[in-house]
Formats: sequence, structure tokens, C-alpha cells
Amino acid sequence: MALAALFLSGVSPAAVAATVPKKSVASATKTHASSHSDPEAITVTSSLARRFRTAANTVNVLSGRQIEQLHIVSPKEIAAFVPGVTAVNATSGTTPIFSIRGIGLDDYIGTNMGGIGIYQDGVFAPYPVFYNGQMFDVQNVSVEKGPQGFEYGRSTTGGSINVESIKPSDHFGGYLEWGYSSYNTNTARGAINTPITDRIFNRFSFSYIKGDGWQHDIKTGALYGGQDILGLRNLTRFDIDDRSSLMLNIHYTRDKGTPTSPQNVTGDAVNGLPNGTIGLGPNPAANAVNVGDTPVRRNENGGGVGLNYTRQFDFGTFTSATGIDFYRRDDYDNYDGEAVHIGDYRWNDTYIAQSHDMHMRMNLAHRLDLTVGVYESFDKINGAYTSFRSFLLDTPNGNLTDHFVQQNLSTGLYVNTVTHIVKGLDFIAAGRVSYDERGFHGGTVDDGGALTGTPGASLTHRNSTYDYERLTGKVGLRYTIVPGTIVYGSISNGYKPGAYFAAPVSAASALDYVRPENLIAYEIGAKTSLLHDKIQLEGALFDYEYHNRQTLFVAEMPGGITSLSLGPISRSRTRGGELSGTLHNVVPNLDLHGSFAYLDGQVTSPVTNISGLPLLTNVSAHSSLPFAPRFSWSAYARYGIDVSAKYRVTLQVSYTWKDKMLVALGDPNGVTDKISSMGMRMEVGPKTGKWTAAVYVDNMLNKHGVNYDFTGSDNSRAQYIQTPRWVGFDLRYNF
Repeated sequence: MALAALFLSGVSPAAVAATVPKKSVASATKTHASSHSDPEAITVTSSLARRFRTAANTVNVLSGRQIEQLHIVSPKEIAAFVPGVTAVNATSGTTPIFSIRGIGLDDYIGTNMGGIGIYQDGVFAPYPVFYNGQMFDVQNVSVEKGPQGFEYGRSTTGGSINVESIKPSDHFGGYLEWGYSSYNTNTARGAINTPITDRIFNRFSFSYIKGDGWQHDIKTGALYGGQDILGLRNLTRFDIDDRSSLMLNIHYTRDKGTPTSPQNVTGDAVNGLPNGTIGLGPNPAANAVNVGDTPVRRNENGGGVGLNYTRQFDFGTFTSATGIDFYRRDDYDNYDGEAVHIGDYRWNDTYIAQSHDMHMRMNLAHRLDLTVGVYESFDKINGAYTSFRSFLLDTPNGNLTDHFVQQNLSTGLYVNTVTHIVKGLDFIAAGRVSYDERGFHGGTVDDGGALTGTPGASLTHRNSTYDYERLTGKVGLRYTIVPGTIVYGSISNGYKPGAYFAAPVSAASALDYVRPENLIAYEIGAKTSLLHDKIQLEGALFDYEYHNRQTLFVAEMPGGITSLSLGPISRSRTRGGELSGTLHNVVPNLDLHGSFAYLDGQVTSPVTNISGLPLLTNVSAHSSLPFAPRFSWSAYARYGIDVSAKYRVTLQVSYTWKDKMLVALGDPNGVTDKISSMGMRMEVGPKTGKWTAAVYVDNMLNKHGVNYDFTGSDNSRAQYIQTPRWVGFDLRYNF
């Protein structure tokens, strides 16, 4: 049953857990903890596996074991192995931009929620900073696709990503792991599971990564792109009685790594220059940067508390998930890629986010599955974002700072039904009422008086609050051809609240509120599991129609400044398809997995300005949408070899490829390369699983593709380059 959950679709783990009887969950956890042949295997109860197989939507799942084998250490890295998903770091590393089937929010600032809901152990994480440093001791990651918010959580247009930690069990044990890899990078991870009483169980886990940077400053010799990330998590499970349990989650992250710096290695489409990075010279090395005396740094830390409660009744299951998180960062990015201050940024902000979701899941008369729930959240950001433009504005104090407070309130009521019409045929109907209130108070100050002649003068200001109510819904049919094989079709619409752009800007209209985004999604699909889960296939076709899509544009600002800002596209459309499959042990000891995705994302309504600001380049009808690569695919294979009666060697090879894509509209430089990466891994250890030693190489062919680029404030090109070849080894001991 374990393989049924690895790649097939289903609902989120948080939603699924509510449907599994408590004793079954405890049994599965205990089996997981005590397994010697594979200590990180995931045992899935029959009811959970059935939900993965029969859900009438697309959800791809990676297990914790796969995440370790593929050397995935941050949430954005799962995109390489999940069809239709992209993720890049827009700045130095703490603002990853996710998109699912071309839906996300291409905003590098980090104060906006994308069209994708990200959940950690059932708690909504509204901003990118909240999922930094917590990708360790993971049980699984599931990616739901299409509009969400009908069974749990917040309303989203593109889907959701759910990260689930390994839960405490009634068996003492754990593991310790140490690794060493390129650029003097040391990695330490571990977990210890401790039964405290026969009803209280605790699991403590940690991760620490410390390494030198892979980028080299050609003038100073300094290194950039180094890691220094600490993550801690403690989970305590209280079995209140035979029908109810409580999970307490306390977690903390600290990040003091050295940010990467952009560079220019492929030329400049705007200015026609062979190389636009000052001081690097022609044909620079892929790791060469020119940061100079820019005080690049990352200083972040934060944590929070989550509380999940589950209660079983004879007629159904009640689930409640509550969380509150705090985060503080003070980062300095060499965002322009130059040793002079053309567009460097300091991100200085404090976050607080609180959310609560509770729902009741019931089965009535064996004919109607009913879920009724309520969601609410509140978040607030106090920030001061400074853009250092002394070189561009020709003054030592040419700095612009946006001082602001942003706060958001969101609530929702949702109902989801599955009616069993006749044998094998189910009708799905769901609805949601959402209320969102968003406020922004602040604006940009001319710190040195470069534009106004008066130091500290206000350039732009906004003090506004908007609220919206929206009704969204979903209808669909699901037909079971034979057990394990279904076809389905659905129509749904999604809603995402409005947004503000919080970067320092010289035009008041660049701070304008961008109205909510709406999406109508059509999807048909099929999935099958054959030969006792040895063969699993899944495919889907979809057609998305956007209304008022929130998108990043490059616009011309007063003072001769080119700047990014948010704006709407009144109409756009994305069509495509996905196919994935797994062969497990069809050939003895061999596992194969492959996935393929096609996206055709287009603007259907042309855009020539945003809030009256002219674009650097007009966007015509049929232009491609950002973060929507036309083609992408991934594959990997694992083959086990018994070298003796006691020991086993496993060989793994992987390859991922994504087509080029836009990262912002109206920017001729904002086009990535085609990104590919090949990896290999070899593991050896006793068949008992007591210990494992592994060597690996990522990006074995040492590709240097541009995975994020843009036109800077002085019209030069800035590029972030994919991480180079990475070689390392891991040692793991299970106890």
C-alpha cells in the first residue's frame, strides 16, 4: 500500500488524516517507526490509499524517503520532480516564487500571498519566509492542483502544497545523519522519538546546514551563496482517549547565510551589450560576481506554535488546526549585480500570522459524504524596504525607503459533498463563501532628497483598506470503471484576494491596489493502479480562464528609473496537460518514475500600462504568461543490488528539464534559459536498514542556466544562475 501514496493523486494529508480512524493511524505510525528494512518507509492504511486513488483531482505526492534520495532541502526544489510546478528564488533565497500550471504570484517582494496555498502540518503559511528552513524530517509533500478551499483552508486559484512532518509514535527510536558536500558544506540532521507515557509521545528533530559560498568576487575574493540555516521542531502527541488526540507543534528557524548575487553572463537585450555587469569583463566564469563593498547579508529568525485536534464520532470526524507564527528578517541584497549602488535592497520587516481551520467530515447513509468547515486568518507585516540607488541618482544618499504596515483578514465558510448516484458513479458539488479585508498604510520616502531636493520628503503614500466577498464553487463527476481505475471531470472557480506592491517606488500609482483575481478551471482526468500497485498511471487535461490576473510588470517611473510593479491582466488563459507514471518492481528491484507537462499560457487582453505608468515593453495579445514553461519533464530510476546476504547497494539516476519561461511582463530581459539537471546517487548499507552510506552528485553536467533574470533600474540585465555541480556524501544511523 505504501506505493499508492507516493505518486498518485489524493486530497491533502491534513484532510485525509481526518478520515482515518485513530487506531489505524497509530498502527501505521508504529509500523513506520519499527521498520528495519526501510526506517523511512511510509505505511499507508487502506482507507488513506483509497483516497489517494479515487480523488477526482490531481495531487502529486513525494514521500520523505524520496525527498532524501533526491536531495531536496528546500520547498522550491520539489518543483523539479512535480509536473506543472515551477519555483525560483526571486532574490537571495527567502522569497521563492511558486506556480502550479502557470498560476502563482510573480512578486519578488515577499509581502504578497500567491495563488497557491502552502501548509505546514495543516497550518497555512501565507508568506515565503514562513517555509524557510523547515524541510526536514518530512513524511510527505503533496501538491494539489486547481482551485482549492472547498475541503479545508484558504481559497486559492492555483492549488496548494502540503508539507507533513513525521509524527510521534509509541516506539522509541530515531536517526542521526551527517553529510559533507561541495564548497565545504556540512549538514547535520536527526530526530528522536520518545514515548513519555502510554498516551503522550514526543518527537524532536533538527537540521543544520553550514557551508561556504559557491560564488567568488573577482575583486575582493569574498564568497557568496553560503548557507547557515538551523531548523528545530518538537511535536508532542496527546492521546486524550480512544477517540480524540491533540498534536502540539513548536518550531524555530534561523538563517544567517550569505545571499547569492546576480550577474550577467549572456548579454543584455535592452542595451545590446555583450556583457552588462560592471567589472566582470567578457565571458565571465559562471561563479564570478562583482559585489565590492556592498554589505550583503542575511539575518532571519522566527518560529511558532501549532495545535491540531482530532475527534472521532460514530458519524464522522472533527478536525481543528490552529497556528501562530512570527518571523523577523534584516537582509541586504546586491539585487542589481553591480559593485555600485544601482538597485541594491535592504529588506527589514517583522511578520505575524495566525490561522484557524476546523471542519466536520461525515458519511450519511452510505450515500453522501459531507464536509462542512470554517476558516479564518489574520496576518500583519511591519516593514521598511530600502532601495539604494546612489549611483543611478548621482548622489551619495540616493536611497528610497518604503515604510509601511500591511494587514490582512480572511474568513471562509465551505461545504463539500460527494453523492453516490449509482454503482461507480459519484456527483461532486462544493461551495465556499469568502470574505477578505486588506489594508496598506505607508509609502516611499526620498531619504537623501535625490528626487525632491528635500531629504526625508514623502514621494508616495497610500492609506487604504479594501474588503471583498466572493462565492466560489465546484461541480464534477467521478466514475470508477473497475476498482483502482477512475475517470473524472470537474468545473470549478477560484478566488484570490487583492494585493499591494510594497517596494520603494517613485510613482504613487505604483502603490495602487490590484483587485482580486478570479479563475474558472475545467479539468478531465484518469488514473489507474494495476498489479497490486506495481503500475500507476495518471493523466489530466485542463483549461484555465483568468479574470484580472495579478502579474509583475516592468514599468517606467519618474526620475528615469525602471522598476517592477504589480498590475492586472483583464483576461488571460492557460491550457495544457500532464502525465505521470510509476513502475515499481515490475522488473525485480527496479523502480521507475516519469512525468511530463505541457502548458500554453497566453495573455488574451493586451496591456500597455499599469495605473497610467508606461511599460518598458508593451504586452500584446497572445504573449506568453510568466512562469509557464511550454514543456517540462522529469524522470528517475532506482535499482537495488544484493552484494551479499547482509548488504545491499542501490543506484539512482535522475534528470529534470524545464523549458524557458518569462518571469515578468513588459521586460525583454525577463526570459530564463532552458534549465536541466542530471543527478546520480549510490547507497550502501545492511538490509536491516541500521545504517546507510551514500554518495551523490547534483547537476552532474555542471549546467549554468539562467533561472531568474530581469532588467535592473539602470536598464542593465541581472541574472541568477543555477547552482553548479554539487558533490557530497551522507552517513545515516538509525536507532
